Amino acid sequence: MKKIKTVIVDDEPRIRRGIERLVLSNGEDWEVIGVFSDGQEAYDSIVNKFESIDLLITDVQMPVMDGLTLIKKLNRQSKDFFTIIISGFDEFTYVQEAIREGAIDYILKPIDRENFQIQLNEVKKKIYHKQINENMWREVQAKELQLNYAKQIQFLSELTWNDETDISFMEWASQFPIGRYKLVHIDIDQVFTKSKQMSSSELRAWHFAVENIINELMTDELSHQEVEFWLWKNSNMSFWLLLFDAKKERINSSFNLLIEEYLLKLKKTIKQYMKFTTSIAYGSEFEDLSLLPTMRDQLLSLMQFRIIEGGNKIFHLSTLNDLSIKKTSTMPSSVYKYTEQIVNALGEKNEAEVNNALSRFFHEMETLQSPLFIQESIQYLCIRVIKRWMENDGFGEDINMLMEALLIAKKAANLIQLKDGIKDWMDSLVKKMKAMDSSHSDPIYQVKNWVDQHLSENITIKKLAEHVYINPTYLCEYFKAQTGETVLNYVTKTRLKKAKELLEKTDLKIYDVAASVGYQDTKYFGRLFKQWTNQTPSKYREKYSKPSILID
Repeated sequence: MKKIKTVIVDDEPRIRRGIERLVLSNGEDWEVIGVFSDGQEAYDSIVNKFESIDLLITDVQMPVMDGLTLIKKLNRQSKDFFTIIISGFDEFTYVQEAIREGAIDYILKPIDRENFQIQLNEVKKKIYHKQINENMWREVQAKELQLNYAKQIQFLSELTWNDETDISFMEWASQFPIGRYKLVHIDIDQVFTKSKQMSSSELRAWHFAVENIINELMTDELSHQEVEFWLWKNSNMSFWLLLFDAKKERINSSFNLLIEEYLLKLKKTIKQYMKFTTSIAYGSEFEDLSLLPTMRDQLLSLMQFRIIEGGNKIFHLSTLNDLSIKKTSTMPSSVYKYTEQIVNALGEKNEAEVNNALSRFFHEMETLQSPLFIQESIQYLCIRVIKRWMENDGFGEDINMLMEALLIAKKAANLIQLKDGIKDWMDSLVKKMKAMDSSHSDPIYQVKNWVDQHLSENITIKKLAEHVYINPTYLCEYFKAQTGETVLNYVTKTRLKKAKELLEKTDLKIYDVAASVGYQDTKYFGRLFKQWTNQTPSKYREKYSKPSILID
């Protein structure tokens, strides 16, 4: 057990010293952390200096601040301690008020040594009993936190493995704090080569070692900065890291700088201790956790920049702009000229001119002698086109489109296949841009209408964003700004509204009602229904279903 931290307050020096000697003579369990001559002096130290106290022994009548006022003010500060009053006044009003303020004993001066030690022993029992209960409560809370964290990791892991998670199954996001998040993907570059040389047990050991480095460095570098984190496995020596900024008053740039510094140090530490190089991708800030699948896809696409840049890098959306600037200085002037013609034609959504400029570009490719020059020229073209695509209002950072083109370039067996693949890709871009321009309807109306017509189907943010030709992140932010609720809440509310209607007006089984509104898991549907309506589907049916009218 911890020592009993005791504070003594009395305006008579002789009595103060005597009480202190009596307390310390009662055994090694006792520690006097403060001795004061008036209540104000004691109050200032207890509030500003001491982390906690266990026992306050105080006189009643003292100059500056009396003992009862001291106790009252400390109680208002939510200080949790026991109190013994020592006084030369045997007045009932003092005793009554002392008990009202939580004092456990009222001792009259002069103090009887033997009785005082007996009372101290009784106080010790109460304090230790309190400490035992507090320790048990802390253990219960710690276990609850561990269990909640394990559940959250399970949710996050399932989400990053499942490509088509229905939005309504993201209700678990309410278990996470509200605020700013960043998702990070960490991948050891040599894992494929190394895995062929290692046994499964060795691979697990290496994986565990990398995980420990991430965890320890996270605790050392960011935990004291009020950054919370969740770490889970993607595959062998590949991880996801979700970061939360718990310091609400911190400006965005400071949060970004903290994360960037941590990632640089992490990459360096893994190289130092494990001799592996690491590639890391991290995305923009977001608040709506239903965007996690979108952020996951974005980071997996960013990781594909290793095709161009190689490993041992940190990739962010700014990587696209950096590559564009870097490659401008290395491109032949003719490649640069025809690329800009293609980009300008794309901006005007002129399919014929896009195809003409693309033909001139590939005619130039035929004159290049080096396959490396051809590859770099295609990469530059794709990067410039995607930059133009991202500047088109409403699309935002759709990095996946670039990866499609880079894969076409990688898989093409010859220049003809490469030209045909890139041409088809460019045609699809022009069509999507035109489709966006021709869509004059309010995107909120379109989203709501699509949801209403597809309640029984799998609904994802990605599907909704593709339907209205808007970037998923922008869609979530715009939807909440315009309607005051998240896309997730709207979908769930609409599905449960339809479920209530089916429960009231049909004889469908509960599992059929659940399936009709997009929930294949009946138990999950039941829990969600009760969470939103405070009653089970069966109870709701009993209470609200309309009895059939018999016609003679």
